[in-house]
Amino acid sequence: MLSPVSSVSTNGTMPFGFFNVHVNFSLLSKMERAPDCCDARRLLEHWFNIILTGQGFVVTNFKVRDNYPCHSACKRTQGKVKQISQSYVCKATVKTTSLEIPEVLSLKIKELLNDTYKEGPFSLYVKPEDVAVKSIALVGCPESFFVTRYNGNYSWPVTSPASETEVSCRKNPLQFAQRSCEISVELEQAFWKKPNATKCKLLEKLPNNILDLQDIKLTEENAQDVVQHILYLLPDARLHAEELEIIASKISDIVELADVSVTLAESVLAILDYILLQEIEDENFRKITNSILKMTEEMGYKVTYTERNMSVITTSLALLVLRPDPGLFRGLAFGIASYNRGVDLKISVQENPFRKALASVFLPKSLKNFLGIEYSDPDKRSKIQFKFFGTTSLFLDDSLTMERLNTYVVSASIENASIQNLNEPVTVTLHHIDQNRGNAAVHCVFWDFGKNNGLGGWNTSGCEMEYTDMNYTICFCNHLTHFGVLLDLARTEIDVTHDHILTLISYAGCGASSLFLGITLLTYLTLEKVRRDNPSKILLNLCAALLMLNIVFLTNSWLTSFNQTGLCITVAMLLHYFLLAAFTWMCLESVHFYLALVKVFNVYVPKYILKCCIAGWGIPAIVITLVLIINKDFYGNGSLSKSHPYSNFCWIQDNTVFYISVVAYFFLIFLMNTAMFITVLLQIHSVKTRTQKTSRFWKRGALQDLKSAFSLMFLLGLTWGFAFFAWGAVRIFFLYLFSIFNTLQGFFIFVFHCLMKDEVVKQCRVHFCWGRFRLSSYSDWSRSGATAGSTPKHLNHRSPSQALWSIHSNGTSSTFNADLLPMTSPDTNFKIGKKNCVHCVDYNGYVPQ
Repeated sequence: MLSPVSSVSTNGTMPFGFFNVHVNFSLLSKMERAPDCCDARRLLEHWFNIILTGQGFVVTNFKVRDNYPCHSACKRTQGKVKQISQSYVCKATVKTTSLEIPEVLSLKIKELLNDTYKEGPFSLYVKPEDVAVKSIALVGCPESFFVTRYNGNYSWPVTSPASETEVSCRKNPLQFAQRSCEISVELEQAFWKKPNATKCKLLEKLPNNILDLQDIKLTEENAQDVVQHILYLLPDARLHAEELEIIASKISDIVELADVSVTLAESVLAILDYILLQEIEDENFRKITNSILKMTEEMGYKVTYTERNMSVITTSLALLVLRPDPGLFRGLAFGIASYNRGVDLKISVQENPFRKALASVFLPKSLKNFLGIEYSDPDKRSKIQFKFFGTTSLFLDDSLTMERLNTYVVSASIENASIQNLNEPVTVTLHHIDQNRGNAAVHCVFWDFGKNNGLGGWNTSGCEMEYTDMNYTICFCNHLTHFGVLLDLARTEIDVTHDHILTLISYAGCGASSLFLGITLLTYLTLEKVRRDNPSKILLNLCAALLMLNIVFLTNSWLTSFNQTGLCITVAMLLHYFLLAAFTWMCLESVHFYLALVKVFNVYVPKYILKCCIAGWGIPAIVITLVLIINKDFYGNGSLSKSHPYSNFCWIQDNTVFYISVVAYFFLIFLMNTAMFITVLLQIHSVKTRTQKTSRFWKRGALQDLKSAFSLMFLLGLTWGFAFFAWGAVRIFFLYLFSIFNTLQGFFIFVFHCLMKDEVVKQCRVHFCWGRFRLSSYSDWSRSGATAGSTPKHLNHRSPSQALWSIHSNGTSSTFNADLLPMTSPDTNFKIGKKNCVHCVDYNGYVPQ
């Protein structure tokens, strides 16, 4: 049993004793920022050394914490901060070597600590009543046996408090292992610290091959040796898949250790630095990207340090960890002052954003809420970690085919906190590796660990581009992670003014189209005589697809703002589906025209509308299903930008998928519909040529032809083809045409197939009007039989003039108006004379008998 350390020496040397000192003090600062615990600790350490030197007193250990609730106060003069005062508490252990009794020594310590100390902008004030001193009896550290697997066994003798002992290394006896017997200020008792055997060699040599390190178990005693050995072996390594996995495994073992020294962290980052500079670009390296990023972050939080911050800098990597005071947090900026690929890497940290830096991250004041409780003990506060990657080889994204990473990568994180949906954005400034001379589009991105089936990849969600030029890009993000900027090599941004105008046109046009498509649907669904034929049913499906497309488009940005990955994928999928459905129903319109106006002989399709619905809604569903099966991450969130305020948009993120499932899909439909558009117009012209002579009302006929062409053009979606001409000098012009005509497609359908459709107008007057506008009945509604695909009805043998080309027949009632063929009355059928009737056919496609 050990007895307390006595103040009386047994071997004739000067006796020693221990005192516990409790001091409340104020720290005043003339700086703009308030002093923190690190300032107080450093100032207090200097003060202790000055006032106690030569007095027989030594401070063996001390701790400083904030003195809540009276922590901070400011003295102001004419609105400007003159002095900022912070209140702190210090607990210290003082070792004395003196023959005087403890009571006298206690008074001496109290008198020495009643003083004022100034250093630079700081002033330390202590009042006599704020100092308390008491004598304590401490028991030394007992004899201890330390058994290790790789360094051998060590026996540590009984050691006095605040002393260090050492024993010879087992492998190299000329070197020593040290161990300290320290004093806990809080518990007022001595304890053994962990042995320091860094100078001792391992009992067995490590293998001279990285692959053979797989069986070496990494512990606190051999971690530094193993890491240094890996560094030694790296120049001769091929860094294939197995070697990379073993290196990653050893780094993972280090992260599992209770504590990581700064020296060990430096060695680990040196390994990563060497590997990254090799610019390895293969699938094997991609597999360990996420694990490396996560392990380095966790290791950063485990590094032990006592200063305000800790930094580790290699040739291309930088790690900075600090513990800010939540009560004093006003924002924090991390920046790269200089860097030339592999050399001259310098970092800096300050409270205000950097005006100029190679790369920087500024954390806003609102992050104070994520720093946790305002612990008075600074060692218990949450840490903030910054990292800089001076090479892009770690951040490969296989899903990017048209973009590349054109900046170095910076990251920021807060210990034990998930930072999302910030009210104040995180500002990220990144210098382009290659100048953006062509004004190519740039995208602010963050590293999404879950993308590409867990391999990781770049994501734009929650990040907006605030500013960009040839050299720099400034991003605003509402969360913390690894940030970068993608350069779009295929497409270029348009002028900001044009972008704003086109965006407003798109939203206004889609809103108007949604309204008029709804009116069109309501009209046709309400009026039974209008919707009973097949063309009307096809039109109804097309209107439904366009209406849903417009609604999803209009709500896309709002739904994206919820930052829910699943919701975003769903919205992008629905937008893709209804876009393809609209294209498909436009195609079915052209197919119907072909069957009704061109292939007029013996055309009968059983369950015609059912098959159209299966094709119109089923084919897009198959395409969407295939995309989801391959990779649901093809759908995602676009970037948000002040210069592009509506671009926070859930849509297809992969260019290959977009070009195949949208552009190629529509291109085929566009070719088919264009061919049908030309064929129908030629057919109409042929009929008119055979049945009519030159009319003196040619102007009216020309207007009717133009009206017919426009009606057919919007119905078949030919205006979507403007996208194929939006290139080069005429790009802006065709973008305006594309936005105007396509967003208003629903409005034009309403105009041509409701407002200007005599049958629809008359039915509306029958059912919805009163007074002199109301029609009592409309018997001349339908004169021909069924439509293409329905049960055939043959023409009356005695009325060959009542043939197909009756524009008011059921077959065309929802597709053409009475003006489609000129020189016809809206109230009568277009009749073909017997002597000119070469092919007199029923609308059903059957030759009359």
